[in-house]
Amino acid sequence: MAEKTLSPEDVFVALQNGATKRTRDSLEIIHTICKEQVEAGRRDFSVATIGRLSSDREGPGAQAIRNTTGAHYRALLDAWASQVNGAGRKPSRKSETGVADEVLNMIPDAYVRALVGCVFAENRQLKKENTVLKMNSKVVIDRRQLAEPGRSQSAAGLQVFPPLTCLLPLEIEALRYATSEEFLRSMGWTIDPKNGRVSSKGGLVVFRVGFATAIKKVLDAVEQ
Repeated sequence: MAEKTLSPEDVFVALQNGATKRTRDSLEIIHTICKEQVEAGRRDFSVATIGRLSSDREGPGAQAIRNTTGAHYRALLDAWASQVNGAGRKPSRKSETGVADEVLNMIPDAYVRALVGCVFAENRQLKKENTVLKMNSKVVIDRRQLAEPGRSQSAAGLQVFPPLTCLLPLEIEALRYATSEEFLRSMGWTIDPKNGRVSSKGGLVVFRVGFATAIKKVLDAVEQ
């Protein structure tokens, strides 16, 4: 027997359960907009379109829906698109189907499909960051104690950076907030004290092993 696909209303109710008031209000805005799209005979449930309409009503914009934390919004859009055979994204000028798209197309459940899509997006972002790091592999970290903080020039003409002096106060504060109890509680995330992995309430890995411990080491070094 084929698995029954959840209706947009079922997905909406499930997403509302356990969410914060702010998230529930945002889901309500998006859900209402999607209903209006159907009633008007439109089948465009893309992030760009719904995000623009939602932003006009002080709801989450397109970027907020695209972010990793916007998986629940995308799940709701997918449910509506599947219900009326609509479009969950704007058609690209040149359609290229990759392995990730093929895998997503094989997942019938809209909510699971959105979460897996987030994992693929995070993987692509990590690859981009790795490429940037390789391009800057000639940067040398000087671990010697210098008389004055700041940049120094070695005898060979190679630019050397003292450890952690390149971090601005606001960047240090951003790292501290990323692992604070206040932020984690607002997102419904938890940190595994053994390996530093950050997970969501449903067990989805938000940041891989070593994330929280790495930030702690940086902050400890800065505060010395």
